[in-house]
Amino acid sequence: MVFDQDIKKLITGNHKFKTKFFDSKNTIFNELVTFGQKPKIMLVTCSDSRIDPAMIFNCQPGELFVVRNIANLIPPYEDNDTYHGTSAALEFGTCFLDIKHVIILGHTNCGGIRSLIENTNQVLDKKNYSFVAKWMDLAKPAYDQVMAKYLHATLEEKIILCEQYALINSLQNLYSFPWIKRHIDNHDLSLHAWYFDLTTGIIHAHDQLKNHWITL
Repeated sequence: MVFDQDIKKLITGNHKFKTKFFDSKNTIFNELVTFGQKPKIMLVTCSDSRIDPAMIFNCQPGELFVVRNIANLIPPYEDNDTYHGTSAALEFGTCFLDIKHVIILGHTNCGGIRSLIENTNQVLDKKNYSFVAKWMDLAKPAYDQVMAKYLHATLEEKIILCEQYALINSLQNLYSFPWIKRHIDNHDLSLHAWYFDLTTGIIHAHDQLKNHWITL
């Protein structure tokens, strides 16, 4: 087989990874294979290539159960016979892995949210982008809030506000899942919305009681 330079880079990286973690005894993966994964934190974050949760939080393999999608959106609970990737991951993490914290991790300069603000009609046009448009419908309530309250804000301000409102909306959607609500009522699960600044590395957390953002 002939590979281009991009694929060759991945293969070289895998060889280095294998040498570091698999060519010696008693590595972290030996333990993970023997005893299985036992993460206490689940992260729902963006598919953006600049976002790496393990790097951001300096975590080792086995510490984070990660789900990634466009714009780190959480759909509301739906009881129907179709495919629900993010919802299935939420169910698996909270019901099978004994997750204690679910963190929705958003970020600045989100391509999905920027496209929604800059090219609303195109992004939400199901004739051209059936999957993307349906998915970005989940951020429409955030978009509507920004346009209603901050119509005269600058483009960049609208994008930041929409990123944050979308996080809060997704956080509210988490409460619609019956098993999540059950775990919360039993005091064995906590929900969080965090916002990562790509330019500074700073993370802001949404205070659900006071409804504002604080710096971690």
